[in-house]
Amino acid sequence: MKILITGAEGFAGSHLVDYCMEQGDEVWGTCKSGARTVNIAHQLDHITLRIGDLTMPDFLRAVLRENKFDALFHLAGISYVKDAEREPALTYEANLLSGIHLLEAVRTLSPQTRVVLVSSAEVYGPVAPERLPVTEDYPFAPPVSIFAAGKAALELAAHPLIKIYGLHVVLARPFNHTGPRQRADFVCSTFAEQIVKVENGAAPILHVGDLPPRRDFSDVRDIVRGYRMLAMQGEKGEAYNLATGHSVTVQEILDTLVNMSKAKVEIRQDPSRLRGANQVMDVRGSIEKVKAATGWVPEIPLEKTLKDLLNWHRTRLTTKG
Repeated sequence: MKILITGAEGFAGSHLVDYCMEQGDEVWGTCKSGARTVNIAHQLDHITLRIGDLTMPDFLRAVLRENKFDALFHLAGISYVKDAEREPALTYEANLLSGIHLLEAVRTLSPQTRVVLVSSAEVYGPVAPERLPVTEDYPFAPPVSIFAAGKAALELAAHPLIKIYGLHVVLARPFNHTGPRQRADFVCSTFAEQIVKVENGAAPILHVGDLPPRRDFSDVRDIVRGYRMLAMQGEKGEAYNLATGHSVTVQEILDTLVNMSKAKVEIRQDPSRLRGANQVMDVRGSIEKVKAATGWVPEIPLEKTLKDLLNWHRTRLTTKG
């Protein structure tokens, strides 16, 4: 297939580049001016990369005029909740307006392209315990974050374009995912990075936030495999969870990583890392719908994911040193 990935240099985007290259696809990607491309440095000679701003309509239009794409994966945007809270207007431009411009460009220039809009499980908000694992028909609650609001709004904005113009748009709702290349703002990656710094001689203290919340963690490499399967087999207009169906506590994630460490660490709670009133205590998603549509199921055990993440930080920090 000929595919286009927005946010190709990002965490999930770079893994999607790798997976699609392994499948023999012709891969194009977009990234913003000034963005670091270290995650795809090993692929830069093999893919076509276009630099520009997706909030400017002419940028993606120009890319779509260059090639006829079978599939377009929209991953670009602001993904870290605290970044979104610092700059709400910028977040809505990046996560909502750019998606609308993208769909309009597809409508007018490439209506045959299959689009996978990457949304988020955050759109569900707090889910009643008796409704877990949550299914795709669960109604959206009022969003508890700027990030969730932007993702929910883009999903709603996409539906009239699907209904009126027949665009083949599939909505992917990934739950928490981690693995190599994840920035250290996210919980698994910050634990792993701190542990490696201790192994390298830093003070043996690991700063943590909330540990009781439960999350449904997948490996990013499983998630991007799901994106490609949805492009080929997902029904237009439908939303699909990508998850494991099970949740673990943040404490369990921490314990697993600490047990893999080559050094002893002291755990200290850091008030600045606590989520406060907006914290959702348990999240897990049903995957029956995506399994029925595509056959996708997660394959990589969480322990391997965390080990690979820890080793990635070891390599990264040793190289820096």
